Amino acid sequence: MKGITLPISKSIANRILLLQAIHGDPLMRVSSDMPDDVIVLHDALQQIRDTFGTPKERIASPFREGVGITLNLKNCGTALRFLQVHLDKCYPGEPITLTGDARLMERKGKPTTQTTSALILHGEAIPVAPNESPYITMSRNIQKIYADKGSLPFKEGMGLGIERDWSSAAFWYEYIAIHGGELLLAGLTDESLQGDRIVADIYAQHFGVQTTFTPEGAILTSSLLGKGRGEAFSIDFTSCPDLYPAIALTCERLNIALHATGTERLHYKESDRIEAVQNHEVRNDHRMAMALIAADYITLPAETSALQTIIAKSYPAFVQQISELLPANNESFTCPKRYPHGNDTVTTRQRHGNETWSLYENVVPKRGINDDNKGKKHALSKLIHAAKAEYIWLHDDDVVWPKAANQSPITNNKFGEANLIILPLKMEIPLHPEENRVGILPLLQIAEYAAIQELTMRTAKAGKAVMCSGANLIVRREAWLTCEQDLHPEIPSGDDMFLLEAMKRRHMKIAVIDEPDYTAIVHPVTTWRAFFRQRMRWAGKAPKYTDTDIIRCGALVMTANLLQLLCPLIILIKFPIEYSLIRKRITPPYREGHGVGLFFTALLLEFLYPFYILACLIGGLIRKKKW
Repeated sequence: MKGITLPISKSIANRILLLQAIHGDPLMRVSSDMPDDVIVLHDALQQIRDTFGTPKERIASPFREGVGITLNLKNCGTALRFLQVHLDKCYPGEPITLTGDARLMERKGKPTTQTTSALILHGEAIPVAPNESPYITMSRNIQKIYADKGSLPFKEGMGLGIERDWSSAAFWYEYIAIHGGELLLAGLTDESLQGDRIVADIYAQHFGVQTTFTPEGAILTSSLLGKGRGEAFSIDFTSCPDLYPAIALTCERLNIALHATGTERLHYKESDRIEAVQNHEVRNDHRMAMALIAADYITLPAETSALQTIIAKSYPAFVQQISELLPANNESFTCPKRYPHGNDTVTTRQRHGNETWSLYENVVPKRGINDDNKGKKHALSKLIHAAKAEYIWLHDDDVVWPKAANQSPITNNKFGEANLIILPLKMEIPLHPEENRVGILPLLQIAEYAAIQELTMRTAKAGKAVMCSGANLIVRREAWLTCEQDLHPEIPSGDDMFLLEAMKRRHMKIAVIDEPDYTAIVHPVTTWRAFFRQRMRWAGKAPKYTDTDIIRCGALVMTANLLQLLCPLIILIKFPIEYSLIRKRITPPYREGHGVGLFFTALLLEFLYPFYILACLIGGLIRKKKW
């Protein structure tokens, strides 16, 4: 059974830090594996102490003119609220400026339960209110423990009051509810100061995830996976707002109706979490990022460095931990029938005007978009209609995204006012340094793919595009909507090719970018069955093509291969041409020194291709089953 170590509760840790600062005690040590919010508050309190002394030292010393500091609190709302009260109570008049990210500054004037908690920790006699927030109750309890003990010991994340974080545990409850299985959350205990402990009860009652507490921690098991739809239910999130993303997305993935109340404060978190959940957007929000990953709406590996930066606010190890649980690739991922989705789903990146492509702010989910069981095209249509950007960058689920998707801005100067931008693909398989052989099946696919890509790019550059791939494609949203009626929803695949045809028919501008930074990496299938099934799917849509360039190109390929069957000597003409196309698109280590080598692989492909293309065409035309 896999064990997961949760981060310490940043809510508890930050309250302890504030108490230590108030009373002049040594601040607990922080380390890189702690939530960023804890580190931000610790560093701010330490800088105040280094500059102005402890509150007692400051009172005993004269006011120092001209000494001022600016504290950057990033997007840490807790640090902002705590320090606003702390500076007013303990350092009035000192030249200390609080700043942070734009989103934090938007929230600067809104009092919250954190403000009340800070007042309690500073000794204010705040009456207990009916239905008091668990965070305020937590502050009272920690303040009382501190007063009784005189201090709070802290040692490497353990010690009095430092619990593992129940808010972070919510994303593992979400994961188990959707995927099933069993998981140990090490160090998580039943008795807790944290209000989000209620997540265990919610998931037990509504999602069938049971929690067993042991000396090692909490063991999560799913008892309802695949047993049908759960009942609709209501939750008041007033006292547990941080649980909303995980619970809402769990309900969405399991097709359970959720009536959420008490969500007013969610509009003012790190993001507007109501909108972020509806649109499946991260919006630089750590809890949204984790909830989307746990629900398969963002598939790893995918820009993990950007994700880690966002998620480190509360849970630095989450990306690595969940990556170890997820399957190595989409083909090995099996999803219960209750939660249908296909491997051939898409992600999008959106660009507004001349802005750079965003990393996660406008990413539309890759998995889960087929949850209505109407197929990829219907799901893609929903995404395009929901998008607000001018351009959308499409990727299939299993590609390695181009470098430009992470780093380089794309401006109109790059491709003019094109409605469709064809981007390159390259097929590779992971090779370890000690490996010196590649199997014949992947080599055949790599060689074939190289020839197809060279043909794709040459015809596109000549203004006679005959192919493109939704695995790496940029489309103008309005152009896609104009062509939507011509994408043949009755055919499960081919949205990219039919889109190309529709745009050519309307004389829309089609551009091509054939550069390494815009090249996405695809991987070969691993079995002969999957290989032929994929090729038959490609061939099955051929009768629907109407574009003359596409038809002529297909006819030329078919004629050349049929003639080769009748007169094998034609291979002496065909092979040098096709080998030059293949070699141009293939880089080491696939050229020489691996397995049978590129030359002999291409030659074998040349002999086999007429038979295989004929078999795929016939199979694709007669196959009735949906792909």
